[in-house]
Amino acid sequence: MDETQKDWVKFLKDGNEKSFFNIYESSVHSLYSYGIAQGFSHDQCLDAIQDIFLKLYINKSKLHHINNLRFYLLRSFKNRLFDIIRKNRKSEPLTDKNLPFAVEVSVSELLEHKEEQSFLKRKVEKILSLLTDRQREAVYLRYMQDLDYEEIATMMDMQSESVRKLVFRALESVRKETRDNFLKFFILILHLF
Repeated sequence: MDETQKDWVKFLKDGNEKSFFNIYESSVHSLYSYGIAQGFSHDQCLDAIQDIFLKLYINKSKLHHINNLRFYLLRSFKNRLFDIIRKNRKSEPLTDKNLPFAVEVSVSELLEHKEEQSFLKRKVEKILSLLTDRQREAVYLRYMQDLDYEEIATMMDMQSESVRKLVFRALESVRKETRDNFLKFFILILHLF
């Protein structure tokens, strides 16, 4: 059990505010990044994060059934973002199938030389651009958020076998582009997301 899950159990047990704060601190960046990657605005992401954590705090007595807090937060966050958009957008129906999924690549922490940073960032962005928005989202949820295929299927409104194929095809595309350096490239991407 990771620290966030331990804090979750403690928060549910006795309403420990420090545990709640720890959950927020350990989750807010990944939620925000996921929302931005989905194409939502800064304000929409912050509003949705505030809403889900307020709901989480208020409804803690009803949430003992949650086994995977990370999945629950991501799913609640995505649903809240869609609710915010639907409320403001009357004309076009919104689904996650017509939203882009763009990941911001950041290499500044890994490399000291600007020239290397720029080269590596362009290379990673080029390879990620070969993937569809859905492939990028599935890979992000699988390897950055550590969700299992069933959870990703729920998040993306797909069958779990379809998610497996989507991730497999994405990795095949990356493998073809990187050839012999696939493992190095994949490890690098895990650090960059």
